This record gives sequence, structure tokens and C-alpha cells, in this order.
Amino acid sequence: MTKTVRKIFFLWEYEKEEAWMLVHTGFRKYEFEKGTPGAYTYRLELLEKDTHAPESKSYLDFLQETGIEIVGECLNWVYLRCKTADCKFDPGTRPLYKLTHLLKIQDFFNTIRLIFIIAIALCIVGIFILEHPQPTPVIDFFKGFCVGISLAASVIMLLAAPYFHHINKKVKAAIKDLYTCS
Repeated sequence: MTKTVRKIFFLWEYEKEEAWMLVHTGFRKYEFEKGTPGAYTYRLELLEKDTHAPESKSYLDFLQETGIEIVGECLNWVYLRCKTADCKFDPGTRPLYKLTHLLKIQDFFNTIRLIFIIAIALCIVGIFILEHPQPTPVIDFFKGFCVGISLAASVIMLLAAPYFHHINKKVKAAIKDLYTCS
């Protein structure tokens, strides 16, 4: 018997997401089955490239050959599990895994931030370029469009600032854990 749940996890809440008893997943959709708690160990991994890229495919094939199941995937995210009794996830490397995972998430956030900064810069340049020609309805439309896009991107960047800060704090804590763990 399976149960489907719709839930949102933030990128840095991967540990909470790994605690769920999962059999299949997709975008915000999780399917669970009844089972013995702790029977499986789960890992959530952010791949460098899409799961259909050749590099990712060979890595995922390697994981399956070692007995690790791929429970689901969503864009670059892969949900993995193995039986806890003969688990291939080494608990001794958990601090390194955590740091690597958080650095991938931080890189993802930085890429998004860069895209928004480039959009804002292009819109500002567009506004300055459109100031010189004779005003027409088309030019006024594009100036308004550029102003709207730059304002929306700026507001999104301001609203996302606490999330960027939160992930940076988690990265610093993971680095500290890695050095104190030895």
C-alpha cells in the first residue's frame, strides 16, 4: 500500500527530506509505503548536470551496480536509498558528504543570483539606451517592461537574501564540523 504526499522542502532541508520513507518521488510529490522504520537509509544528491547527461548517467549506473536504488529524480536532484543492513552510504564520510552537498546547493543559489543580476543590468542598460530615441508607444512599452523586470528581479533578490545567508551559514557550520570531526 502506498500513500502520496505533496510537500515542499527548501534546498537546505535535505536532511529532513532524507528522513522520509520513500518509494518514488517527483516535483513536490512523494510516494511512501509502509515498512519497518530504519530499514532503508536515504540520501539526496544534487548532481552537477541533469540526470540524463552522459556523466550523470554513468554515475547513476555505477550506484545501481553497487546496490543503491534510485528512488526518484527531479531536475538535477536524485533520491537514493539502500537497505540499512548492507548500506553503501558510509557514515564516516557524512561531514564531507554534507559539505559537498551544501557547496553544490550554494553554487546553485549563486548561479540563480548571477542570472538575476545580469537581468537587472541588461534592463538598466536597455532603459538608458531607450531614453535617447524619440518616444513612441513601442519604446515606452519596452522602457516600462525593462523597469518592471528590473524591479521584480530586485525584489526577488531582496526576498531571497535571507535564504542565501542561511545556506552560507550552513556551509560555514559544515566546514567547522569537518575540521572538528577528525
